[in-house]
Amino acid sequence: MLLGAIRRMANRFDYIVVGGGNAAGYACREFVAQEVGYGKVAMISAEKVLPYERPALTKAYLHPPEAKVRARLPGFHTCVGGGSARQDEAWYKEKGISIIQGKASKVDLKSQTVTVGEDQALTYGKLLLATGCRALLASTFNVKGDDLPNVFYVREEAEAAQLVQSLEKLKSSGGGDAIIVGGGYIGLECAAALNGWGLKTTMVFPEGKVMDRLFDSELAKWLEDEYARRGINLIKGETVVEFVAGEGGGVASVALSGGQTLPCAVAVVGVGAKPNVEFCDGLTMDKGGFLVDKHMRTTNEHVYAIGDVCSFPSQYGENTRCEHVDHARKSAAQAVQAAMGKDPKPYEYLPYFYSRIFEYTAEPIVFNFFGDHSGECKVCLRGDKSIGAIWVKGEKVVGALLMGSPGPSPEDAAKLRALVEGRAAA
Repeated sequence: MLLGAIRRMANRFDYIVVGGGNAAGYACREFVAQEVGYGKVAMISAEKVLPYERPALTKAYLHPPEAKVRARLPGFHTCVGGGSARQDEAWYKEKGISIIQGKASKVDLKSQTVTVGEDQALTYGKLLLATGCRALLASTFNVKGDDLPNVFYVREEAEAAQLVQSLEKLKSSGGGDAIIVGGGYIGLECAAALNGWGLKTTMVFPEGKVMDRLFDSELAKWLEDEYARRGINLIKGETVVEFVAGEGGGVASVALSGGQTLPCAVAVVGVGAKPNVEFCDGLTMDKGGFLVDKHMRTTNEHVYAIGDVCSFPSQYGENTRCEHVDHARKSAAQAVQAAMGKDPKPYEYLPYFYSRIFEYTAEPIVFNFFGDHSGECKVCLRGDKSIGAIWVKGEKVVGALLMGSPGPSPEDAAKLRALVEGRAAA
């Protein structure tokens, strides 16, 4: 009986974080900042590496060998992106945070237990769901051959590492053609990175312009012209319908919806993401994620959701779900404080996202966006190397963007944020 009681105690934690990504890493940081106490927190992670700054995977991680900066673990573990300590294995051990390796398969809200794998059960006082998103597969859209060797999805560090290995082999053998499927964040960042490896790089996407959900035609043209100037080909209004294998079994070409066939030695697919929420039933869902209040609390008083998997009240009306690192960091801090009874102020999040591309060159491109992009977009050119825009609703500025080479300075970004926060008259 005593041994059984000890085992049960070893599997019981005041706080359990489910997930091992950005949001989970920042949640652990906040628990420590709030002096949670040794041994009270556990983190369940399906990835074999500790939480890291995920945006680096499609940026500095993919930089070519001659680049001055190449992201590699342990160098970009959380929370270095937020200006804090690098949380490596020694850090978690020192802080008394238990790392449970495995995938959460079920949450029982009534008994307050999480099942890891098939049979490991952990009991929680408060639960933080931080499972993030997984890549949408091209096969979801009836594309054939997306499981061929050298067709990649870059969502986890192991996938990025495999892509780099493939790029190294291509570089040593004289290069080849790279096909990037998708015209959004992942597509743009991966195209910029692979171009630096000396590959003939082509982007293929069905929309009429890059960053279709955010950019108007003028913003998109500015960036598309920059890509074209750097030798990247853009095929708009078409889709890849099949990745075709060559003699060695790996991808050798892609077939397009318009009938064209392009050579392809390596492909990266970035066509969207899907929240990892299937393991937890019984909570109210919204916009593909767990519905939360302004303290990141779900419809169960003991359960919180953060980062990509929560739908939270937006200051612009209704609820929203946000798949960006700034929200992952801030929602994590909010949830931890609320779970610990610290009574934080309601979550009034100002959306912020960014991209940094071609950083391995003398002409990097950076953009910063703050706010909401549902209003009328008004664009302003700022010389040959920069462009800006504001989004206006009800004669007030609700969103603002600066993009250029080398990009907005920290002072520019601060002014941009203030412009949107103040809802300046347009």
